[in-house]
Amino acid sequence: MAQQPDALWLVLTTEADQQRASALAEQLISRELAACVSFQVIQSCYRWEGRVEHADEVQLLIKTTAPGLSAVLGAIQALHSYDNPEILHWQAQPSHAYGAWAAASINSDA
Repeated sequence: MAQQPDALWLVLTTEADQQRASALAEQLISRELAACVSFQVIQSCYRWEGRVEHADEVQLLIKTTAPGLSAVLGAIQALHSYDNPEILHWQAQPSHAYGAWAAASINSDA
């Protein structure tokens, strides 16, 4: 798929609580790796170490550009509180104005 000039990458991860989610988001924004991080409190059900688990978590939706994607993924791995964090990412086509704002908010050399 050809990269659109204003394309963004959406990165999804979860953290154990709002404090950890906010700390991760602050790092991504202050390092100019992401333009915006949205939060949503969720309940997760998953299998971990052979048992079915239920957990309250905070889901983060991180918006970045193609040049910022690998730095965001690396920062999540380095800063995340989980040993094996959920990290999903996909390309999205924002409105032209939002894409331009996001690109201006991210350090393309990061």
